[in-house]
Amino acid sequence: MKTNRIIPILLTCAVLGLAACGDEKPSTTAGPAATSASAAPSTAAPSPSAAALSDKELCTAAEKINKDMRAKLMAVVQGGGDLTKQTGAILTELGDRVTELAGTAGDGKAATALKEFGAEAGKAGSAADPGTAADNPAMEKAGKDINAACRTAGAPTTF
Repeated sequence: MKTNRIIPILLTCAVLGLAACGDEKPSTTAGPAATSASAAPSTAAPSPSAAALSDKELCTAAEKINKDMRAKLMAVVQGGGDLTKQTGAILTELGDRVTELAGTAGDGKAATALKEFGAEAGKAGSAADPGTAADNPAMEKAGKDINAACRTAGAPTTF
């Protein structure tokens, strides 16, 4: 893999890592949690029910998905391999999961921002260079919108 393809991916990882430093408490565990990067999809998103999720429930579930995907991304970076292909798969999964989650909620600000973020993550995941494609103003805006809506709902996120 050429270094000109690795640099955008590493920058994306750095941005995600810095975003993780937001309002979270420091981790008390040492080392990466490589076991969380399994091939089986996570069931973090609640199943659809008759009642729509509240914004707080939606944001809590979205943050769990975001942390799961960040852990997968870090495992890929640390493990090597085809970073472009694996980063694309992670972004596609992130987009699918947050879009599915947003479908379990109403039409609030958090759900709308999650749908937009999901669409942007899906586009980036299917791009020839996912790391570079993920670094775009629309995805950044959707992430900021999620964070603002979730902070208002009382469940801060770090998208």
